[in-house]
Amino acid sequence: MRRIREEYDANPVCTVFLILCVLFLILFIIAVIVTNGSSFKNMFCWDPTDTFMDHFDSIVYSSDRPYTHWEVIYPPLVTIFYAVLGHFILPYVEIPAGDSLSAELIKNSQMGILSFFFITLLTFYALYLVCSRLMKDMGYRKELFFLFAVILTYPLLYAVERGNNIVIALVLCFLFLMGYRSENKIIRYASYIALGCAAGFKLYPAILGLLVLRERKYREMAICASIVAALAFVPFVFTDGNPMMLLDTLSWYVPTRVGVSLSQIISWVLQMELGLPAGTVSVISYSVTVVFTLLSFIVILFDRNMKFWKVVALLSCNLILGPGIGTQYQIVYMTMPILYFLISEKEMTRENMFYAICFAMTMVLIPGIEFAGSHFSQGMIGVVESVSVIIIAMAIIGEGLIRIYRNCSGERGRDAGTAL
Repeated sequence: MRRIREEYDANPVCTVFLILCVLFLILFIIAVIVTNGSSFKNMFCWDPTDTFMDHFDSIVYSSDRPYTHWEVIYPPLVTIFYAVLGHFILPYVEIPAGDSLSAELIKNSQMGILSFFFITLLTFYALYLVCSRLMKDMGYRKELFFLFAVILTYPLLYAVERGNNIVIALVLCFLFLMGYRSENKIIRYASYIALGCAAGFKLYPAILGLLVLRERKYREMAICASIVAALAFVPFVFTDGNPMMLLDTLSWYVPTRVGVSLSQIISWVLQMELGLPAGTVSVISYSVTVVFTLLSFIVILFDRNMKFWKVVALLSCNLILGPGIGTQYQIVYMTMPILYFLISEKEMTRENMFYAICFAMTMVLIPGIEFAGSHFSQGMIGVVESVSVIIIAMAIIGEGLIRIYRNCSGERGRDAGTAL
């Protein structure tokens, strides 16, 4: 307790956030013990044979006509990544006579499962290096505590359970944030390449390029946009697809019905139903999403006084709530604003306490519950965490719009006074 008090006196915001994560972790462990492990199992996919399958499915899909036959929803860069991976793995996969290649066979092979764990460990190590670099001045190995807290969060555990590559995209986004404002041209352009690779893995992280436009560096924005576009789309040359095929396939996966994951604004509006025809509800859901995105971009580009971590938070909220394919593991993008929030804020104000609680609630472990034989735990966990993301987004947008309005009113008042 004495050590905790010392850490709180030195850095209260970071200490409160980590304490909240630890408290929820303790409650989660107690729930796991009481429920004999079912509360842990219910957090994940109902089919235990589907564990890690995003990784192995991608290897299969990338090995043979990914866009014309399998209709993959990944950009070409990551498709090529999995194709190269498969080139070294597939020769060691034993395919029984009369069977065809399948993700299950790759998963059951030594080389297949080794590839997944090697990539996962390498990605976590890269995330550790990022945390160490950004938190080097906070003392007492806080990067280890933060990384431990991040690893033991529902979004990241769910991403690993699915075998999804979103954590790689997260690391690449961090590299962009760390270097895009550098005076060193090599570092700056390397950060643009990192963002392009992130877009090549998940496409939508490209919106982080708005940070360059926010700096009013239009030439740099043009260079950044060119690099990102090249890495996101030029690799189609080495595949059997094209951008229109990808967009057409993605349109089939965008939420259009009730019952989808509650991790997007579209999903929330669809869930309400509103007693209107399905087509009308879909139009409303897309309209609300467009308004949210436009308001976010207005605040990002025109509120010059907003703190950096809040700008990153608003962009991260758009990565989660905006258009695209919504799943709970997308909340791992909140790791970016959380880390910048913890290294930037040194005093425990009411505002910082509010954001510390909200950030913690987007990431903490929540026990999965089975009710009347029906697994609804993923939906409930998604509600708690996505509501926290929505609250953060609305608070930052509201603050930004008010400040923009006041600045515009002040300028008009000064102009009127000058005219008089």
